[in-house]
Amino acid sequence: MKKVYDVVIVGAGPGGSSTACYLAEYGFQALVVDKASFPREKVCGDGIAPRAVHSLYRLGLQKELEGRFKRTSGIRFYSTKGGLTEVRYPMGSLYPDHGYVVPREDLDYILLRKAEELGAEVLQECEVTGLLPQEGGVFPGVEAECRGERLEIQARFIVGADGPSSLIGNKLGMLSNDPLYMGVSVRCYMTGVEGIGDFLEIYPEDAISPNCGWIFPVGENTANVGLGAMLYAIRKHDINLNRALDDFMTRTRYAAAKLRGAEPVGRLRGALLRVGFGGATHRRANVLLVGDAASLTNPISGEGITYALESGRWAGETLAAALRRDDPDILGVYPRILDWRYSRYFRHGTMAIRYGNNPWFINPLLSITSRHRGLGDKMGRFLMNCRRSEQPV
Repeated sequence: MKKVYDVVIVGAGPGGSSTACYLAEYGFQALVVDKASFPREKVCGDGIAPRAVHSLYRLGLQKELEGRFKRTSGIRFYSTKGGLTEVRYPMGSLYPDHGYVVPREDLDYILLRKAEELGAEVLQECEVTGLLPQEGGVFPGVEAECRGERLEIQARFIVGADGPSSLIGNKLGMLSNDPLYMGVSVRCYMTGVEGIGDFLEIYPEDAISPNCGWIFPVGENTANVGLGAMLYAIRKHDINLNRALDDFMTRTRYAAAKLRGAEPVGRLRGALLRVGFGGATHRRANVLLVGDAASLTNPISGEGITYALESGRWAGETLAAALRRDDPDILGVYPRILDWRYSRYFRHGTMAIRYGNNPWFINPLLSITSRHRGLGDKMGRFLMNCRRSEQPV
């Protein structure tokens, strides 16, 4: 390919498409490359938190979501001896008073079409296999295989938005495989789930500890059902996630009652998570990482869509400034933005899940928050990173 793009973005998930949207809005030539053909299935809990809703609405996607997907009013936490804590959005924060459950097959396609609509180019069924050799301290583009044809895609800047196992990040030594920043989850869509409402339901129940389960409503009696744990806990306790999911469905106090008559729709699928900010370096030379590749998944909730959308915005705006001023050094601002916005929260979250994710802490905590709504709201704001002091931007 003889054309030289302003930015080539590897990966068309929320982080990649968000980056492309902002670059296109500023009038720059962005190319999004993904090995899949969209729409495509993606392993995820599918919950869209109010903070992510804010980002999606900012991209003009409210009409794409409203009335089409399950709208949620809050979160319910169930613990075996601590009972039920119900937290309603917006929990005193300044974000929207609702969320959604949107299968990633749909969400990612909506975002990718928005990027195209704004002027970004998209190349599907094209797998990036490496970077072009470094020249003058920068990487001039990527190599790719597209339907059996080898391509060299040239660009002034590169964005790795290719998930927790990022090829771009691996090639440049930007990823850390420290188990403290790695998690694993499994999920399956199920029909016949009882008592589905408009709340995301989270189950840190004793029978599956240190795993945490979830039931997220997709339709009238269909839900996204899954669980996950940190890699260090999986290794320490020799956890088999398939068996743990069986325990979630049969041995838990609260979840089993809802899942006793449920049947799977499709097969069980698993995914790696790169969490807690410390699992990646965010910039090297003319390359930035966003979203899951940048280790921006919430270590407490396992939610990454919020941070993929936001980091895509910060990357897009930083790259636009560097292109406008013809100054690659401006890319140094991007890691500082991420550090300022996320590092303290993710550091606290990493420690909270490491030392507090056990029945002797969870049960008393939820017992207290179930009786005091204000404390429940504070817990919900911490979990969703929606503090009162944080103005939507």
